[in-house]
This record gives sequence, C-alpha cells and structure tokens, in this order.
Amino acid sequence: MASDINREETLDTLGAHRLLLKQPRDGYRFSIDSLLLWGFLRPAPREHWVDLGTGCGILAIALAKINHVSKVTAVEIQPTLVAYARENLRLNQVEDQIHLIEGDIRNTWILQEIAPADGVCANPPYYKTFTGRLNKNQEKALARHEIMGTVEDFLKTGLSLLRRGGQFSTILPVARLTEALPLFSAARLYPAHIRFVHPFDDQPATHFLITAVKGKQEAFTLHPPLILYQGQNCYTPELDALMTLNPLRFP
Repeated sequence: MASDINREETLDTLGAHRLLLKQPRDGYRFSIDSLLLWGFLRPAPREHWVDLGTGCGILAIALAKINHVSKVTAVEIQPTLVAYARENLRLNQVEDQIHLIEGDIRNTWILQEIAPADGVCANPPYYKTFTGRLNKNQEKALARHEIMGTVEDFLKTGLSLLRRGGQFSTILPVARLTEALPLFSAARLYPAHIRFVHPFDDQPATHFLITAVKGKQEAFTLHPPLILYQGQNCYTPELDALMTLNPLRFP
C-alpha cells in the first residue's frame, strides 16, 4: 500500500486495482475487517447493494469498481467521514454508481426511498456502549462502540431495505456469536453462510463472517476457517490476496 502523506491525512493506493483512499491520519481509518467482509460478499453486477456505516467508503467503492455492481448506496452518520467518502468516490470515478447518504441507519423511514436492495453489508460497532475503554477520538469511539447504533439496529435496517431473498452480510467478534444469532432470527434473517476468522491456525477464532437471507431458509454452509497469518508478520496466501483486493473464492 503506497501513501502520500501530509500532516493530517493519508492518500493510500490499495491493491492491484489501485483504489485511492483519502483518510484522516489520526481519526477513524478502515481496518482489515473491511477487506475480510468484502471478500465474503457475493454481489452480482446488476444488483443494488447498500453499505451501512460506510466510513471512508472502502466497501462501497470496491463493490462498484471491482465487482462492477451497477448501483451502490452508502450510508454514514459522521459528517467528517462522509466528506472523506465523497472525496474518495471522486478520486475513484464511481460517483455515478454510488449514492452517498449522510444519515442515521436507525432512521429507517429516511432510507426507504433506496429500497429494495439485493444485498446489504455492514461492519458495525463491535462493542457495547459501556464495555471496554471508550476511545478519546470521537470518530473512533462512534465506529467501535454502539453509541449511534447497535447490531440489532443494523439488522433491523437491513431487513427493511432488503427484498425477499436478499442477503445481509457482516463481521462480528466471536464473543458476540450467541447474542447475534437470536437477533438474526428475530429479524427474519436466516443464516446461510458462516466463516470463522483465526489469527493463526493453532489459535481460537476471534471473529466470524456471516451472510443471512431475508425471509427464506436456504442450505447452510459452514466454510473452512480463514487463517490470517502463517508466521510473524507473514500473511497467509488468502489474506495476501484480500489485501490486494483479489480474493480467493470458496464455493
């Protein structure tokens, strides 16, 4: 990843597709989890996808520029991140494909004009509001803690936006698995694909990727584990492919 840096921002060139991403140097920046989630998605070119909590726009831009999804809607509540996302759409020349909305994902009535969607993806805050240490940086705090939206809020909004049979995909810590599955059921989102993420092949999973289908149960697939590292600071081939935005697909 190349970087052209000034005092406040970085302009990164990501992957073989050379996605350009301007981000705050010290504010909230996209993490590897966004790339793991992107590699788990199953979009088709003629579909409409929604990225809830888009941040700098990494997922929405990858869907438009690499997967060639014809219509993407990206929603973000933080004005500073919306500004970065808007600039990144311009830098990647995908303004005609992506509709950027500054708004709260909990206000589903605002989002109804963009429904129905074929797919919804979200990298929601991982931590409950009163658990763990709240980051002093407001952008990071809002992105990591459920201050402006819980996992349940993201699921409910995803349900309201999806057509019947549409897909909802997300990534969450394994510690929230037993809490999350009943929430999916209550939202009438039926798990169809799950994959656990492990730092090393001899260590427990830390996160899980899940895709659920609205309103209909399909054959369930538990995918092989996704291992991130094969040695100190050495990516596995699959993670290396994801870091270049060229994922190795499982059936």
